[in-house]
Amino acid sequence: MSIVLLARDLGLSISTVSRALNGYDDVAPATRDRIFQRAREIGYRPNPGARRLKSGKTSLVGVILPSAGDGVRFVDSVASSLLGGVEAELEVGGYSLIATMQTRNDPVRETALYENFIKGGWVDALLIVRTRVNDPRVVFARKAHIPFVTYGRTETTAPYAWVDTDNEQAFFLATERQIEFGHRRIALLNGPLEYYFARLREQGYANALAKHGIALDQLLMRNGDLSEMSGYAMCRSLLSSPSPPTAIVCATDAMAVGALAACRERGIEVGKAVSIVGYGNSSASAFSDPPLTTIDHAVFDNGRHIGQSLLRLLRGEAKPGDIHYLEPVVLVPRNSDGPRIA
Repeated sequence: MSIVLLARDLGLSISTVSRALNGYDDVAPATRDRIFQRAREIGYRPNPGARRLKSGKTSLVGVILPSAGDGVRFVDSVASSLLGGVEAELEVGGYSLIATMQTRNDPVRETALYENFIKGGWVDALLIVRTRVNDPRVVFARKAHIPFVTYGRTETTAPYAWVDTDNEQAFFLATERQIEFGHRRIALLNGPLEYYFARLREQGYANALAKHGIALDQLLMRNGDLSEMSGYAMCRSLLSSPSPPTAIVCATDAMAVGALAACRERGIEVGKAVSIVGYGNSSASAFSDPPLTTIDHAVFDNGRHIGQSLLRLLRGEAKPGDIHYLEPVVLVPRNSDGPRIA
């Protein structure tokens, strides 16, 4: 549908619709909301070529995705859902995502790629994912004065826009569930502690143990690359230890699937002899054997909030320090965990 037909459908002038879609602040908020709502309903999308010629903008948001862990896969189902939510919001505002991926964990190279995005004039804004505790990408983007939103947080006190899920609460819930089942030796298979989400998940795990008077055991806390192979290797090592855990809380569903495989290899019945919990409610979690208890964090909605936040920054409707979304989490019980067998 053209902007002419959209304006006619709304009973508004072409100028009003055009100015609303292009972020001008002389359109009443209620009218702007009505225009965007109707545009979303009918799938209207501004012509990016015409917009670029008029404004000198690219109408692109750049994102560099981390390796899925094995250096081969481009994105997993969780990342796909996140990016789908971002794009669903951006396209109504006339923007699109442009994505690439690096195959190894190299923050210096990744920052250089973002610098190429900016200096090459390829993008109008950035999405930064899988944030580190001290993240040079955030420092660089702030200095470059380019709009950006992070998926995740950092330890910096400088103002920036972020969307995150409540990782600390997620792992508090997952761990407390195992304690309520009677488990006391509960392992944590986590991501690298350079990532802020991993610190928060460890904190949630530790808080649940402390609430119930269970001492933290560093031997039960392992860190890996979030992949199936990592979960398999770490679970295999734990099961071979003198005092193996009776419950395992995993930082991703992929790690949990690897842990399931390690248990099957040793003839251990998951859900009875040992409990396993994942995170992410990935497309595979309901179809694993047994179906995986996991944490759902509404990743598509996370993406939509990121897209909305990027548009607000691009239109000058908000300051970076005003945009903070902490998404709630929900535990999804299935058959991979259960009461401790004495």
